[in-house]
Amino acid sequence: MTLQAIRKFHDIEEKDIELLSDLEKASTRYEWIPEDRLPQLSDMPKQDIEYRLDRLNKFELVEGGTVKYRGYRILPPGFDVLALYSLVERDVLEAFGISMGIGKEADIFDGLTPDNERVAIKFNRLGMSFTRLKEKRPYKPKHGWIDASKKAARREFEVLKKIYPKLEVPKPIAFDRHILVMGFIEGEELSEVAEIDLPEPVLDEILRNVKESYRSGIIHGDLSEHNVIIKPNGEVLIIDWPQWEPVTHPEADDLLKRDVRNVLKFFERKFQIERDLDRVLKEIKSSKN
Repeated sequence: MTLQAIRKFHDIEEKDIELLSDLEKASTRYEWIPEDRLPQLSDMPKQDIEYRLDRLNKFELVEGGTVKYRGYRILPPGFDVLALYSLVERDVLEAFGISMGIGKEADIFDGLTPDNERVAIKFNRLGMSFTRLKEKRPYKPKHGWIDASKKAARREFEVLKKIYPKLEVPKPIAFDRHILVMGFIEGEELSEVAEIDLPEPVLDEILRNVKESYRSGIIHGDLSEHNVIIKPNGEVLIIDWPQWEPVTHPEADDLLKRDVRNVLKFFERKFQIERDLDRVLKEIKSSKN
């Protein structure tokens, strides 16, 4: 989906974006936007609407359908194009690069800013599993995947602003709709690293970040070997923060315990390093001012 949006991006005209934006506004009220309502929802003449719809349909950014009436809706690449267009207009992004990873809940690509800074572009995709989404996330989607994904991008950007650069996390740069732009992520998931020469200092560094996060009033909420990156220089980077919670959350102790247990279990299983969970938790909590 994301690749499709990037490939079509340079073919998109300003008037295409204008109609896409009109459809986006209407999508908060309609699952399928009625065709006969489009002239009231857009300032464009009817023939221009038809022309733009034909283009957007060919680009596979929207689709038409007939349920009780003839209507249209924006496809995921359409939302991608809207967000990317906005980020380019805001001078956040200059160019898009290659895929850095395709996951269940997000696609990540590299890109460049107008200042030639290399960045990571995260496209949130949270609406694909609503049962699990409602169980895990601290918010509930109102208008499908895009609503949930927008909130995920906003939450992650907000928390990164709070904890960067005190913690080893990506630099927050900007967000728009469901897309988060952050500092470039280079390295390998801890879960995929075959060997680490000195694993104990790596564990210590992860726990230091957990402690510093707790001191800042933040709990990651989904920490495991899958969202710790080992950079080429051996340093760690903690990623994927949309599930964070404040230390005042009613389930804060359980969330912190789960985060730390996940990390300790991995290091015990993979590197035979044993740490007492309760002792580590006590040390982390002692850091809170």
